[in-house]
Amino acid sequence: MKKFLIVLILVCVAWIAKLSYDIFQFNQKQVAMQDTLQRLEANSANLNDQIVALQRQTSTASEPSTSNVAATGTSVQATTTPVQINPMVLIRQQLDLVDFALQQQQYHFALEKLAQLNINIEQYALAPSLKQSLHQAMGKDQQLIQQTVQARTEQQQQIQQLLQQVDVVLTQEIKQAQRKPVRAEDRPFWQRWFELQPAKQPATQLMQRAIILKEVQLRLLVAREALNHGQYVEYQKDLAEIMQILSTLPDAQAQKLRKQVEKIKGFSIIPMPVLNTRTLLGS
Repeated sequence: MKKFLIVLILVCVAWIAKLSYDIFQFNQKQVAMQDTLQRLEANSANLNDQIVALQRQTSTASEPSTSNVAATGTSVQATTTPVQINPMVLIRQQLDLVDFALQQQQYHFALEKLAQLNINIEQYALAPSLKQSLHQAMGKDQQLIQQTVQARTEQQQQIQQLLQQVDVVLTQEIKQAQRKPVRAEDRPFWQRWFELQPAKQPATQLMQRAIILKEVQLRLLVAREALNHGQYVEYQKDLAEIMQILSTLPDAQAQKLRKQVEKIKGFSIIPMPVLNTRTLLGS
């Protein structure tokens, strides 16, 4: 019995170490994504400065040529060739930055960049009709993002409340010093006919149950972290693993928890919308 207890403790420690490592990886991914967001912002600002500088150089270089022609009365070809600038490159890069910020749930940053881009459009060499269409599209995008963020925030708050309720029940179950094995009437009749257990098996099951529920609680913590960071694929995967673990426990309370987790998993996360500005630009 002591050997079995030692093995269970070692397995429990291994589970805790693995789940702690998973949480550490989530945090590392978040830091890496923040660094990527900062690099994209710096590159976008640098490109914007270059385009504005080139536009100023082009206008400055054309002024001396015009004055020389007027003074001599002859046609003099400008020595400086105007630089061809494509502002669409900057607009698409700014939209990439906005999309990336939305994926990382940096909603305030995304709205700020979209509003700044809407202002900067007036500095670019674009047709007036295109500028007007871009202003309208970006205005719709700002409203759509705000509405989606509000709906997603309300949904996540609801999901977090349900996950918190499951966590409270798990804590209560783990704290119980003893737990009666599943009653015979709670099992299908065919299991009651063919069941054969050693005398020590109920006590062993109780020990295993506490460890299993602790693993479920730790995985629930990982799932909540994934949800907070917007990692919905990992979040759904964690919930599926929790359901699978709970299905190994025969008691009614564990199966009730499994059904609650299944209900939570059934929530479809509201996706972020496709920007109207991208559709307008065909990208």
